[in-house]
Amino acid sequence: MIGAIERGWANFRGFDLTGSTVPPMDGPLRPNAKLDAAPVLLDIADVDNLVIWGQQVLCSVGSDIHTLAATAGETGQSLSLSHSRDAGKPVTAMAALGDMLAVAVEGEGIRLEGPGGVSSEPIRLGQLDTRCVTAMAFADRSTLLVALGSERNPAQEWKRDLMTKTAAGSVWRVDIKAGSALSIASGLAFPSGIFVSNGRVFVSEAWRHRVLSMGIDGSGQRIALGSLPAYPGRIAQASEGGFWLAMFAPRNPLVEFVLKEDAYRRRMIETIEPDYWIAPSLATGRSFLEPIQGGARKKLNMLKPWSPAWSTGLVVRCDKDMAMLRNYQSRADGGVHGVTSLCEVEGRLLVGAKGSGKIVAIHELAGHIA
Repeated sequence: MIGAIERGWANFRGFDLTGSTVPPMDGPLRPNAKLDAAPVLLDIADVDNLVIWGQQVLCSVGSDIHTLAATAGETGQSLSLSHSRDAGKPVTAMAALGDMLAVAVEGEGIRLEGPGGVSSEPIRLGQLDTRCVTAMAFADRSTLLVALGSERNPAQEWKRDLMTKTAAGSVWRVDIKAGSALSIASGLAFPSGIFVSNGRVFVSEAWRHRVLSMGIDGSGQRIALGSLPAYPGRIAQASEGGFWLAMFAPRNPLVEFVLKEDAYRRRMIETIEPDYWIAPSLATGRSFLEPIQGGARKKLNMLKPWSPAWSTGLVVRCDKDMAMLRNYQSRADGGVHGVTSLCEVEGRLLVGAKGSGKIVAIHELAGHIA
């Protein structure tokens, strides 16, 4: 009875009882256009997994692993492809420590590379399907932490994983010498980033909009950063201390509402192509079939920078405890969307925007107050 009265009063006054509101972009997340103002070092479609391996900068595109070299361009130093090799199947994650490189190959396992070449037998995570290794990080030369986004969906079907409300992700600790793996956390909603610092493991849990902190054995799990207005992804170390956090897509009140309307959501998944779902995306504006294109989003055929966004670019600087300090954004009408990977090199942060197919550089790494 009380519930019915509450719903009636909410309908009369216009209250939202669905929990579909999204936290505002405020404080350390105050909107700006710094990613759009950053110099573009390289245009490369579907760029992902930026890492520093020894003295080399690597990235992946599908099944290809590219080595990037610095070149002199018209607007300063840029990047070019100096070497490429084919991993055979899509590369879903990479991590490096000194001269060691871990490469997650879809459905095959994790290959380890070093001065002596590639490991003969890929490491597998028990009996689990390794199509959805989303991120990896070395704790030391004998221990590798692995985030498995989902046991049910491959990495490229992350949108399906969200819209089916799946929480089948896990974190694994791999003993490199023994070639064995142990699960230290399970039941996670798409862990999409991982990093180890001072004996603590930080894990981005995308669909629950938070970053978790836990011990190297999975103990003492707590929320380090929560109630985020976007989906957190990969984590990179900052040379000045703390972390860089990529948020690969924004939350949207309409998406939050659809996630609560089960019948509608199931019918949408069954009858419509994923590119046209009411769901977040790494990049938008490529088809007239995409949802919600008029009204609040466009005027005179131009996308409003403050319109409800399906895709944006967002990089957040965090301290050693994962508290947010400042951010770098590309707004709804910007051109650096879908940031999925980050790495620092030679005093600048390289930002890989998979959605827009760009690598841009952030130079103001220290002494900046948001």
